[in-house]
Amino acid sequence: MKICTLAISFCLLANICSAQFLKNLGKKIKEDAGWQVRNKADNEVRKGLDSVFDAPKKIKEKKKEKQKNDSNGSNDNNKNDNNKNTSPKNKDQNPSGNLSSSTSNSNDVTPKDGFITLQLSTSALFAGGILSITGLSVKYKSLSEVELVVSGPSVKDVKSVPLNADGKFAAAWNATDKTGEFTVTVKSSDKKSKESAKFIVYALPKLENWCDGNINVTNKAYDKLKEETDQVSSSIGSKDKAELEKKMDVVKEKVDGLLKLFRDLNIAGKNVAQAAKSGKNLSPNLAGNLSELNNKLSDEQKKMQQIEEYENHTGSDFTICELLVFVNEACAAFSVYTNFESKALYTIIENITLDKGVPTAVGVLANNRLSPEKEFDAKEGAKLFATALFDSKSLDTKLGKLGIAGDIAQFATGLLINKYCGVFTGTVNHNYKIEFRNSAGQNWWTYGAEMKAVLSLRYPKDGAKGNIIKMKGTLEGNATKFTFFEDIEKEDDFRTAGKGIGLQVIPIKTFTPLAVSFATSERDIMGFGALARGLATPAYFNFGVDAEYDVEANKIKIFLTQTTIDFTSYVANVFVFVMIGMDQLPYIRHMTFPIHTVKLTLGTLIKEHNKFDVEKDAKGNLSFKGEYNKHIGNKTTEREHDLNFSISAKKQ
Repeated sequence: MKICTLAISFCLLANICSAQFLKNLGKKIKEDAGWQVRNKADNEVRKGLDSVFDAPKKIKEKKKEKQKNDSNGSNDNNKNDNNKNTSPKNKDQNPSGNLSSSTSNSNDVTPKDGFITLQLSTSALFAGGILSITGLSVKYKSLSEVELVVSGPSVKDVKSVPLNADGKFAAAWNATDKTGEFTVTVKSSDKKSKESAKFIVYALPKLENWCDGNINVTNKAYDKLKEETDQVSSSIGSKDKAELEKKMDVVKEKVDGLLKLFRDLNIAGKNVAQAAKSGKNLSPNLAGNLSELNNKLSDEQKKMQQIEEYENHTGSDFTICELLVFVNEACAAFSVYTNFESKALYTIIENITLDKGVPTAVGVLANNRLSPEKEFDAKEGAKLFATALFDSKSLDTKLGKLGIAGDIAQFATGLLINKYCGVFTGTVNHNYKIEFRNSAGQNWWTYGAEMKAVLSLRYPKDGAKGNIIKMKGTLEGNATKFTFFEDIEKEDDFRTAGKGIGLQVIPIKTFTPLAVSFATSERDIMGFGALARGLATPAYFNFGVDAEYDVEANKIKIFLTQTTIDFTSYVANVFVFVMIGMDQLPYIRHMTFPIHTVKLTLGTLIKEHNKFDVEKDAKGNLSFKGEYNKHIGNKTTEREHDLNFSISAKKQ
């Protein structure tokens, strides 16, 4: 039997968008340009799956020439694939903390030697700060540690770091007296794989303006919110306009409080830097807390900048409904501060004033370079950060449960949108399962996903004239469960290659993507904080939706339009295993099994089944619902797909 490739499922699901695929598997499809592109991708993945079984040297030599020939035809394909999806809306992000090193390219499913991941707590810190280094490798028999190297200007610190029972490792590096660009390199437990990451160490004077970036993104976020609310004000009644302006005054007061906190932190940082110039060293407690504070500031600034990439609305011809949604998106930028600035900053600053240390569970590399001869004492730290502590506590009180802009968001999505817009809201459930079988009918690979999303459709009430009411909206959700099964030894090529030579696969660990058991958007059906949720929710997606409601026919059609956020290449299954061949030596390998984007699976189903009956109950309330199943193959075929979705919505 021909090799079962990982890309077959991609090819199949992409093809089910076309009726030709279901009616004819012959000449017409092969003449289709889209099919030819997907076929090229198949060749690359076929090469990758074929090479999973060539670890033993004799088998490797037999297939060497074949792989060389295959690769000549696939290089051009890779170039074409890499040129796709380069817009900001399609950029890979890893907000959920999934494996971040060897799983980053969904087009590369070639098995790789070793297994290692690496994550740094920050990409920039100051002299005296502490860098946290974490990751994951394989712990197998004598393979029980990784080698960690931190190198940079006049520095090369090397340490063996033990692996925990689950393969995780953790270490810290103290940036005491050197500045410049540094590199962290970690080698896997079998020394066959390594990962590297760069970071920058700034001199302490950097603290003089370490909050400037946060001040900048906060001002931008406020300006954006002010711009959006000004547009809304011109489209609503005078009473509503006055109330909106009143709420914006409250937002301005909170923003001013946040900016004052940042400026006071700049002053405190400047004083620390000046004291350091006079010869004083950071105490371990102060160094640790300042490092934590710097990491938090950098992380939140980065999140705000990522949100800004999605907020690119321009023009003045939007309906009042869309303008209110834009206000929501501007509020979303501030929602990242609700639980960050008021809580996290206050805690860290309080630790500084109390001279309370940062808990560490691991040793610190290069700790011997920190001289304790002349350090800041606890009273100095408390004095320098006293004003910032007061500001952070005051800000926490002002923000309350709604944060900086939550009150405006509730006003916009509660009173205003229901007053000026007709709104349909509901839920969409989607799941699929794909099975692969060998020539003997045995299942060797199965995977699937379950998803839940909130659908929101809106239209201006004063524009709802005629027989067709056009609506716009969003479909926002996330995966609630991933499933994955493999039995590589049952794959046909493995059975052929390993027959009679004792080829054996020992599974070590399988990583499925992170998921949450509910749709995070359910508690906020109108989308407040949607973009912030997109950065924090695993396996998140958000699509624009258009709809057409035929009033006379009592039918509604929905269409998925632009993709704001979809599954990235980090949403993938990773299989880590040990292969033992004729030489009886263990070969640690890992392989990434990509997962379909939601636009491909759910989008395909909605494209094929997008018309629903609108029903009216005894009280005149409108609603619509429906479900759809697409099943391809059966228990006797090489591949079997089962895809489902259901929808239920009602008018508010």
